[in-house]
Amino acid sequence: MVRTNRDGSGISVVLALYNGRAHIEEALRTVIDQTVLPGEVIVVDDGSTDGSQEVVEGIETPFPVKVVRQANTGQSAARNVGVGLANGEFIAFLDQDDQWRPGHLDALLKAISKSRDIAWAYTDFDEMDAEGRIVTHCFILESGIVQPKRSLTSCLAGDLMVIPSASLLRKTALDHVGGFDERLSGYEDDDLFIRIFRAGWKHVFVPKALTRFRVHGASSSSGWKFLDSRMIYLEKLVETISDDDRLNRYWVRDLVLPRFFVATLDDYSRALSRSNWEQATQAAAAAERLAGMMQPRFRRQIEVRLMGRPRLCRRALQVLDVVPPRAQRLVNPTLRLRKHSRYAD
Repeated sequence: MVRTNRDGSGISVVLALYNGRAHIEEALRTVIDQTVLPGEVIVVDDGSTDGSQEVVEGIETPFPVKVVRQANTGQSAARNVGVGLANGEFIAFLDQDDQWRPGHLDALLKAISKSRDIAWAYTDFDEMDAEGRIVTHCFILESGIVQPKRSLTSCLAGDLMVIPSASLLRKTALDHVGGFDERLSGYEDDDLFIRIFRAGWKHVFVPKALTRFRVHGASSSSGWKFLDSRMIYLEKLVETISDDDRLNRYWVRDLVLPRFFVATLDDYSRALSRSNWEQATQAAAAAERLAGMMQPRFRRQIEVRLMGRPRLCRRALQVLDVVPPRAQRLVNPTLRLRKHSRYAD
């Protein structure tokens, strides 16, 4: 591996580890293969029970690796612990099942070093499946997501897709805003980005896919804690972002609530498809709360009322599958039963 002359000693890599034995060695190998090596790697083992820590301790590295073990408190808390122990000026997060391309740290260090008021440098990324096979090259570019963000409107209008594994952050900025919100197990990335953005720090986007981001059934966004995080994050936005009547800016009402409602309908539909009544009830309650904050719509009120009776709603959606398309348009298209693949177990 050809190293650059850039000094990476000011970079601390923080890796939150929880039962990541299957991929942790791969992830650490991509740190070893960097053209700019970090000054240290801090692994916070968040209560693993699968021998993950032993795998980490068995890998020889050209930089010091500090392993800290704690009871399971969640990824956000583990990251904050790692940041607190870091000696570097910059923090590079790496999730246990993600990977870096060799020039990752080099490109990000060059970008963030251009100005001391740049708090966050981040890249595009490739999406891969559970087995590490590519699903999408240059996900941000392919999805048409505009980066970098220049306004609060663009930060709130959709998921940011600024993932920690594709990022290098200035430690002083993290300390300034208090790090990750440890209540969140989903949306913690967006929450942190917006708090840093609103605190006046700048960010820079490197339009290269230098990270491989793994998406699979065990990822955090697939869990039902994600729904709870969505509602906590919503509360934070309501509390901290005031509307601007003069310029007709209603941030939460017009930007956040519609997309959160659709995301919650999708959660509900997936739960119904699996006949998981407990999760369907949880999603229905969240949808009712969201609908109550939105402008009244007759169709939405009927949908939410029906969602509160998941077994009846499932039967109604089964009937909907066989009615003419014109009738199907009367119901929100997100509220549909998910058909299982014939390849599934």
